[in-house]
Amino acid sequence: MTNMLPTVSLIYLSYFSEPFLEEVILSLEQLDYPKEKIKLIFVDNASTDKSCDIIREKLVARSGESFPEVLFFPQEENTGFAKGNNLGINHALLDGTDYVYLHNNDAKLHKEAIKEAVLLAESDRQIGSVQSTMCLWQNEDILNSTGGMVHFLGFGYVRDNGSRQDSVQYKDGEEIAYASGAAVLYRASALREVGLLDPYLFLYHEDLELGWRLRLAGYKNVLSTKSMVYHHYEFKRSIQKFYWMERNRLLVHLSHLRWKTIFLLAPWLIGLEFALLPLSFKGGWFREKFFVWVAWLSPKTWKYLAKKRKESAIIRRVKDKEIVRLFVGKIAHQDVASPIVDRFANPLLSFVWRLILPLIRW
Repeated sequence: MTNMLPTVSLIYLSYFSEPFLEEVILSLEQLDYPKEKIKLIFVDNASTDKSCDIIREKLVARSGESFPEVLFFPQEENTGFAKGNNLGINHALLDGTDYVYLHNNDAKLHKEAIKEAVLLAESDRQIGSVQSTMCLWQNEDILNSTGGMVHFLGFGYVRDNGSRQDSVQYKDGEEIAYASGAAVLYRASALREVGLLDPYLFLYHEDLELGWRLRLAGYKNVLSTKSMVYHHYEFKRSIQKFYWMERNRLLVHLSHLRWKTIFLLAPWLIGLEFALLPLSFKGGWFREKFFVWVAWLSPKTWKYLAKKRKESAIIRRVKDKEIVRLFVGKIAHQDVASPIVDRFANPLLSFVWRLILPLIRW
């Protein structure tokens, strides 16, 4: 059985990881996966705490002994989520790995997390990514994510964040719109076909956009209910994040949807821009929203979009109706949660999406 298991490269992107490393290292040491079949690739994004020292002393020094082979790539600058992970992924692909597992710096794995994700992926060649079920590190009875959701207006958010684990039930291998980059197994051959995380997005929606490309190429993103990960998640409000979230949700939609679909959605996308104005004033992020509009006047943005649409057409194997099948009409994201959203916007948008969805037949 051991010899039959495929090879896995686990990518751990470290950024000021010192508070988590002790337990992360312990969880890696206890993984129920053959050491000769797994490689640990640590990338540090210019942390100035003791993260690098801990990685060298407690991991690299024990490479190939009490640990699988460990590779360490410390960076001189913070290259962001996409570039940092891509450094590790590229090395793994060149090394001929069968799977790549992305491991958030503030998460720890159940000992069977990798094995269960791999076994699920091996059950179906069309599975491009496997999302581990994520619970809170601080309280393992509380869920953090059971998969990524995509709203028809471009919002991406995690499902079931804050719900009790025993309050939801999903089938192992259930299809999801995209897998969170915090704890996901990617099929290496699928990444070679569709590409890696997009560094242009820099912050937010990189995993959503990669999940979208996988689905365009005919792969499935699925949830593993048996692969468990514990995420030290804490909601932090950053005004700057609204720039990246707003810019990127529009970039992804315009990169991959057919123009006919965009035309159908256009009135609601434009209407949303007006609806967000008072929310941005109230929330203190009008400046960030303004700079999103400025970005759309930049030739750089349109050059990027033209390139992405060409790349999207090359890998596309399915119609838009297959992609939007997993879209939703409800916004369930704590950044925009409010009585207005819950009582007015969500019922209205859910009704609108039920009307639009059957029209997308191409």
